[in-house]
Amino acid sequence: MVSEFLTPVSNDLREFASQLDLFSIGTNLNFEEEVEEKSLVIFGVKETRGGLENFNSELEFDTIRKQFYRLKKGNWNLPIYDLGDLHAGATREDTYFAFAKIQEELLKKNSILIILGGSPALAYGQFRTFDSIQHNVNLTVVDNRFRLGNDGEELHAQNYLSKIITTEPHSLFEYNHLGYQTYFTAQEELDLMEHLNFDVQRLGKLTESIQECEPELRNSDLVVLNLEAIQNSDFRSTLELSPNGFNSREICALARYAGLNNKVQSFGVYNFKAKNISSDELLLAEILWYFIEGKNHAPGKLDLEQKDAFETFFVQMPEQELVFYRDLKTEQWWMELSEMNDSEPMGKQIIPCSAKDYEDSLKGKIPQRWWKSYKKLY
Repeated sequence: MVSEFLTPVSNDLREFASQLDLFSIGTNLNFEEEVEEKSLVIFGVKETRGGLENFNSELEFDTIRKQFYRLKKGNWNLPIYDLGDLHAGATREDTYFAFAKIQEELLKKNSILIILGGSPALAYGQFRTFDSIQHNVNLTVVDNRFRLGNDGEELHAQNYLSKIITTEPHSLFEYNHLGYQTYFTAQEELDLMEHLNFDVQRLGKLTESIQECEPELRNSDLVVLNLEAIQNSDFRSTLELSPNGFNSREICALARYAGLNNKVQSFGVYNFKAKNISSDELLLAEILWYFIEGKNHAPGKLDLEQKDAFETFFVQMPEQELVFYRDLKTEQWWMELSEMNDSEPMGKQIIPCSAKDYEDSLKGKIPQRWWKSYKKLY
């Protein structure tokens, strides 16, 4: 099925990859269409309609591939495939149909998808693929603004989030938005996010402590990165440039945190416009490298029965006792959540948190993540 839609990586690029040294990613890549279970699979989607451009036949990912192939393979054990590109169809509907079929087939093999794309509206197609896999989907978007345009209009780059929220089936369970910029954001949009109990983090707050986004990324089924979220002094190969945004180190850290999540099955990078800027192509290759690095070191499923793998901390609050867990190997923190003042608790939920949440609780403050999760679950 995949081979019906994707144009394989060219022979020239395969030859280029084969001539690199043995430590390079290129010599360790697979280009075959028969993908092993639990592999990392890269492919491009050359669709720009729905963005600022109507149609761009020159969208190209091969320069990114060259930069990526040159990078050195880490201490990785997951196979990596590069299956080439999905070319834009005669209509957008044709592209989205093929995009869905490719994802469905690969996800059935428990593949982890790495998608390079043009129009940010492709994030809608990335999300909708999960309808056939699970009922509750956790989505994280890294973007400098919310995409809450009129959901009554045709799908486009500015309304895909509205489409996700309002279109059946309503499978969005948790939504996290990282890096919004206040001057691009209406107060009404922030009010809506609060009303829907979505987690949103402002750029300025995140750049004070970039690791504070890790708990949100840890619980995501899919992650969407809009390249407009990067400041234009570090990255210019996108359509709308902004003087503020994540710098190159911060965006790579975000990609690594996304990969460290053992739940994530799909990582989409959108809004690329080829401008032949080699440093941009290298940064995008490094973003992919960091996601793959994280994925190869993602911890297994949380198992609190392994007492020797965790430290447990109890913090007595006026309202109730809070329980925290710290993974001794990964240094990830978790927080126990149960109904307040419930004499017969119906069980407990374990939610990702940070060391700061634990430190805040020691000061007598119930962490914001606790309240947010409590409102969602109870």
